[in-house]
Amino acid sequence: MKKYLLIVLFTANLFSQSNQRGEILSETPLYPLPENMTFEEYQDMNRRMSIGVGLAFIPIPGIVHRYAGEKELAKRLSYVSIGGFISLIGSLSGNEKKEEWGGSDYEILIMNQGLENETRFEKIPMEIIGDDSIKYKLNQVYKKVTHSGGSPVLGAIGIMAIIGSYYYDVFHGLKLIHDKREAVRFKYGKQLEFSFRPSYDYYANEAKLNFDFRF
Repeated sequence: MKKYLLIVLFTANLFSQSNQRGEILSETPLYPLPENMTFEEYQDMNRRMSIGVGLAFIPIPGIVHRYAGEKELAKRLSYVSIGGFISLIGSLSGNEKKEEWGGSDYEILIMNQGLENETRFEKIPMEIIGDDSIKYKLNQVYKKVTHSGGSPVLGAIGIMAIIGSYYYDVFHGLKLIHDKREAVRFKYGKQLEFSFRPSYDYYANEAKLNFDFRF
């Protein structure tokens, strides 16, 4: 009697779905569930890989693991990413720019000394004229820009932490979603004595209900 009742319920459900297939915002159909299935297992069974892939494009640390139900691991990934950002900022915050005139082995000619348009030239001897007259070639000297402070190693660690936590969140998170879905379906699929496989043929406008019995 119980089996016949289930058949009637599934048939009615298929008929109602065929009538409401044009309603995009219709409620999700409600199916019978095993009595010993927990709410966490129900959530694991209904998580979608497509949603996980979509969340991977949102730059929020640990978002895929959070959707997979691993909140503690998602928090750890968030902390790793935040630490990476702090390390990256710290490697750049102490960076100071310095400009210094370059040295030379020749005599330096300074023009507009102390002003913003100060220029310097090397006086390179080219030719001796007479007894004490020397002809020079002027070669302009430019300021050397140097950077002090900061830590390239700290910046590299920060970048590795950010990129590493992101890829771990995406690939390991998607694998968790897949494995949890498979575990729940395997566990409760072994308990089924029979199963229903409803389908709908849009071309023939027909609803079908297939039965699988285990002997």
